[in-house]
Amino acid sequence: MSPETVPEPKPVGRLRKYHSDFYYVESEGVLYECKLRGLIKKEGTEVLVGDIVELDTVDPANRTARIYAVLERRNAISRPKMANVDQVFIVYSMRDPDFDPQQMDRYLTHIELAGITPILIISKSDLADNAAAKDTIRQLYAERLGLRVLFSSVHDEDSLKPVLELTKDKITVLAGPSGAGKSSLLNALNPELQLRVGEVSDKIGRGQHTTRHVELLALTSEERDTLIADTPGFSNLRFNYVMPVQIEAIYRDFAPFRASCTFSNCLHVDEEGCAVLAHLDEIPESRYRSYLSLVGEARLFKEETQSSSQKQEYGYKQVSTKGRDAVRILRLKEKNRDLSRRTLKQQVSLMGGEEDDSPEDELDSDET
Repeated sequence: MSPETVPEPKPVGRLRKYHSDFYYVESEGVLYECKLRGLIKKEGTEVLVGDIVELDTVDPANRTARIYAVLERRNAISRPKMANVDQVFIVYSMRDPDFDPQQMDRYLTHIELAGITPILIISKSDLADNAAAKDTIRQLYAERLGLRVLFSSVHDEDSLKPVLELTKDKITVLAGPSGAGKSSLLNALNPELQLRVGEVSDKIGRGQHTTRHVELLALTSEERDTLIADTPGFSNLRFNYVMPVQIEAIYRDFAPFRASCTFSNCLHVDEEGCAVLAHLDEIPESRYRSYLSLVGEARLFKEETQSSSQKQEYGYKQVSTKGRDAVRILRLKEKNRDLSRRTLKQQVSLMGGEEDDSPEDELDSDET
């Protein structure tokens, strides 16, 4: 009996960019322009930048291939859409646009929900009004929450060195609102990238979108394993995709108190016996205000999810009428039926009321 033929392993690569139905995958130092295998489309699998994929029909001469399969991910984030991320830099500016604690809390919560601990890069730090402005941010996020906070300026090379060191041999995502200075920061780290940067609009106080799609860039030509993603900025980050308990579980501010709440599923909003509410003076007001806003959006999502999951069950029944063929009509669940005239009459009688008697009272509306 001849031994089974073992198929040769397919080439593997990382998706670096997706644009106009073409997927650009780097494998063994070569960037291939790829299309998707039909089965992937049929199954509705979403392929994300950062995905590790198997390739087939590889044409080295023309540098084309087909994505045969998407391998298991370590993690994924939805905004920006990326997979297999080592770390996320949340880039937020001191000025132009001004630092907004509640917007920062939205980014923090979004990234931590994906199981990733973010690093805060406060850009344009040279525009800070005074040292106290930096201290406030440092106390709120570094000292209280234990997060790493770096202040950077494209005009200060020394401030960029710690940022560059953190990227070494990692896949890093830059996230943050438009105009925060993500592309400017990358250009400062590697001027050869020459990424477009935009101005902050005087009219709306926000940055202009210059990055149109997610792309993993090699920060230096010497270090192939050091990749960084410039991503489109977005300001309207909503929490209409998670349950309230998920937000509560990752909110670091509640860690010293949540175990003392009377109810294990306490959301710290208006519950009796809530230890968090009893210690609100120990939680920064901006953080708790952010939390209430996020949980409010998540509650709406929960209500909509529960409503849509309660599907109505319908059936049909045959009704025979004299001299006619049987009629097939919709049978509603009991709770969806209108009350019959007979039932209504009985209810009115029980309350001491009267209702006109007519021949059609003798017919239940579910039997006509």
